[in-house]
Amino acid sequence: MIKVFKNQFVNFRPTFWSSLFSILGIIILISLGVWQLQRLEWKNQLISQRASAFQLPPVELTLSEDDSSYWNWKKVKITGSFDNSNELYLAARSLRGNVGFHVLTPFNILETNKYILVNRGWVPREKINPNERKIGQIYGEVSIIGIANPGFKKGPFSPANDLNKNVWLYMDYEEMSKFVGYKLKPLVIDAVESGPGGLPIGSQTRIKIPNDHLQYSVTWFLFAITLLLVWFFWNKKRIT
Repeated sequence: MIKVFKNQFVNFRPTFWSSLFSILGIIILISLGVWQLQRLEWKNQLISQRASAFQLPPVELTLSEDDSSYWNWKKVKITGSFDNSNELYLAARSLRGNVGFHVLTPFNILETNKYILVNRGWVPREKINPNERKIGQIYGEVSIIGIANPGFKKGPFSPANDLNKNVWLYMDYEEMSKFVGYKLKPLVIDAVESGPGGLPIGSQTRIKIPNDHLQYSVTWFLFAITLLLVWFFWNKKRIT
């Protein structure tokens, strides 16, 4: 029996094309597996960064012309006043299965004449009109504590923002600046506290984000092993 197996192994001659395509396929599959491991490391760092932001004391936010990204996922404090007349509504957000919107309100930072968007939180669809939540509107000088972040980005298949209805599916700071009539910094502050009366419901920063990259990586590596076995047994059977 051992002799028969040895003879089959000696006579094993894989074809050129099956070997070429199998090698290319295995290289691609292994590369995808390694890429998912790199994504896993990146996602773990992102989750850790977001989680630690809630544990640290807030720092006073200062904005220069080119340092907005420095503040991403930091707990910050800003002082100034809201421009409640220019609320923006970020759609497709739900809270425990209830459809609603995030209320984005421009905030004029004290003594700078610079505006930044504050995500004041979630409101149900029937409360999108500010007149339905007057108690929650804040006027005059106020200090806000929140988590700075780049905001919800446009996906590859995202439809366009609906400017006619003032409904936004993703952050487009240039387009939003034109809509409100003044320049907005490319940053949004997720307010930690809810508004007076309970609306908008604050603290909407997502900490727990999907992290399935390890499973994806294992899947790609298993595909590579499967392709290797298929290549081997197909050629072995062919010679036999």
